[in-house]
Order: sequence, then structure tokens, then C-alpha cells
Amino acid sequence: MQAQIAVDNSASGTVYKGLAIASTTTGDFLYASDFHHGRVDVFNSAFVAVQIPGAFTDSALPAGYAPFGIQNIGGTIYVTYALQDSDAHDDVAGVGHGFVDAYDTAGNLLRRVASRGRLNSPWGLAQAPASFGFFAGDLLVGNFGDGKINAFDLAKAQGRGEAQQRGQLHSSSGAPLRIDGLWSLQFGNGGSADVSKDTLFFTAGPGGEHHGLFGTIVPAPPPAR
Repeated sequence: MQAQIAVDNSASGTVYKGLAIASTTTGDFLYASDFHHGRVDVFNSAFVAVQIPGAFTDSALPAGYAPFGIQNIGGTIYVTYALQDSDAHDDVAGVGHGFVDAYDTAGNLLRRVASRGRLNSPWGLAQAPASFGFFAGDLLVGNFGDGKINAFDLAKAQGRGEAQQRGQLHSSSGAPLRIDGLWSLQFGNGGSADVSKDTLFFTAGPGGEHHGLFGTIVPAPPPAR
């Protein structure tokens, strides 16, 4: 296989941090989170930019926050937001530095899913299957900032209609899971590789992203008391 450059917007300072794909009645689209310019770029199947005025905007976001991670989950495009550094190139980690929004595939804002709290430069997104123990069905949001994974119940609302915070994933010892440089989250599909649907895969860039890590997380019984 040979890779090819489909889109090159580097001359304008664009910094793509995440990608998502969606199939709609009007075609297949690629969504790219541009952290530098604070927007989500949309491309069709020929990698031609699609202009959708007002798409993927949330007027309630504080200044300095930009799209970081992005994922299509069940036809809804979830976008995480992190605080930009002075160059608008990388994130500024910190407890409470983060938001999560849900959009339709046309970029219309559906709801604010989560604000601040335990979010810390959130990036990874995955929805847990029914077999994933206590957090079954929850939206899992991985923090790049501190390596922890937060869970939200999308069916229950709190405060201003945001998803109910359900806590954080813990190890079998009872301590919160913490994966240095945590990036993507993805559940197995139960397909030909015989990977259980309740196995959560993750990737990470520990040591300031100088190294790479690929691993799995599976449900475990709570520690004995």
C-alpha cells in the first residue's frame, strides 16, 4: 500500500488533531478537527472541502477552546474541546479544561454533553456496550491531560441538560485508571479476530508522546472490602 496526501492545509497553520467518518443520504464525509483555527473541516469522498455555514459551532464555549477529538458514534458526531496554548498548536492540560458537544452529521449542535468538571484535555471517545459492567451504555471520554477515563450517561440529564457524570474507570485495585498520554478509545467488534465487544482498546503516547502504547481494558469485579 502507498499513502498519499489527500488534503494539505499546513501552509495556513492548520493542525488536525482528530478525524471521523460518516455515511449520510447525501454521501460519505470526512470530519477533521482543526485545533489551530478552532473549527471542524468537512470533506466529501473526493476530499473536496464542503462549506456548511455555521456548522460545528457552539457559541457558549469560552474563548480559547478548540475542537480536539472527534468521533462518530451511532450517527452522532461527538467533538471534544481543549484549551489552546499561546500558539494555538497544542493543548493546555488542567482539571476542568474541557468540554464535549454532540452534533448531527450536518454540524447542527444537538446538546452539550459535558463541561469542565473532571475533563482534562479530553480526546478519546467510545460508547460502552451493554456488557461493560457498571458503565454499560455510557459514553467514555478519555483525558489526554491526565490519562483518566470519565463515563457519562447520555440517557440521564443533570444541571443544564448535560449527560449525567457516572464517575471514572478504576483498576481492579480500586484506584482510578491513569494512562500517560491517553489518545484513542475503541471497543472490539466481536468479529473474525474473536475480540470481545466488551474489550476496550486504547492507544497512548507516554513520555510526552515520545513513545507509543497500545493496550486493552476489560471489566473486572470490584476489589474485596
